[in-house]
Amino acid sequence: MKEIWKEFEEYGRKIEEQREEIRKRIIGLPKLLDALFICFYSHSERKLGPHLLVEGKVGKGKTATLDAFTRTISGAKFSRIQFTPDLKPLDLIRIVEQREDRTLEFHSGPLFSNLVLADEINRAHEKTRAALLEAMGERQITLGQTTYSLEEPFFVMATENPIDVEGTFMLGAAQLDRFMMKIYTEPLSEAEKLSIAETHQEKDPEIKQVITKTEVLEIREFIRKNIVVDPEMRRDIVRIVQILGPDGGLVAPEDFYLLPEGERGYLFLERGAKTRAFLQGRDRVTFSDVAVLAFPILNHRIGFQYAHRDAGRQEMTGDLISRAIERVVENGAKGL
Repeated sequence: MKEIWKEFEEYGRKIEEQREEIRKRIIGLPKLLDALFICFYSHSERKLGPHLLVEGKVGKGKTATLDAFTRTISGAKFSRIQFTPDLKPLDLIRIVEQREDRTLEFHSGPLFSNLVLADEINRAHEKTRAALLEAMGERQITLGQTTYSLEEPFFVMATENPIDVEGTFMLGAAQLDRFMMKIYTEPLSEAEKLSIAETHQEKDPEIKQVITKTEVLEIREFIRKNIVVDPEMRRDIVRIVQILGPDGGLVAPEDFYLLPEGERGYLFLERGAKTRAFLQGRDRVTFSDVAVLAFPILNHRIGFQYAHRDAGRQEMTGDLISRAIERVVENGAKGL
């Protein structure tokens, strides 16, 4: 037990060092950073890669945040893919370069990285997004008859424009379900804006590498094995998702549905709660971990038959999730 606590404290210090290095460059954005750390350190396996989707306008620091995060990891490779309507699947997988003698030389594409920013993902067509989804779900890339495994850790943070922005496509249910979380960009405070204005012409501070890729995988495995989820807590997690289903009784089934009716919602909610508990310095999940993460993990899995372009969709889903949590609490949720 002493050895486990020693590892717990050591890994906790490593992550705090990461945060300190990132704060040298990134001002504000606490929700984005919290979501990034929780997704990145949640246990990953086939079909359940804990990737992150961020919706918001351009220029909100998303690229800089993931780039700074990557720089704290020794040997990690970062790439940014700008999704456009003319982007082709092969553009993600390989880069073709013409030599002086007119022969072609092939290089690995941007998906062969550890941390990938898929920028404005909903500007690309379905086939291109499918290539990204294979990498996210299977941690591999298929080119013709050959399959290439992606190096761990492999993590995707995708950004999307609001659906009312010109030139965007709606992500399908299966595509949304691949993401562990969906969050929305947060406004900066006046003090944060002033701080950016005062420092934006200065040279970017040096970010130190404070953790290795091997240590990242060790931390993920430590969280998976050692952070406890009581059976009653697991039951509460499942019940929250069940209440949000078509037969949950919150709204009429013809107006509302869960997207899709798979298992990722409650599985991601448990994994995220375990990671949040670890980041909070606890070895056991409490209901507060579940309640805090319910919206970012479940909001993009809720659909409305007639309101997919409604500007109030975020508030509607938030209200439904809050009511589902309240119903579980009324029935005696664990950890309150």
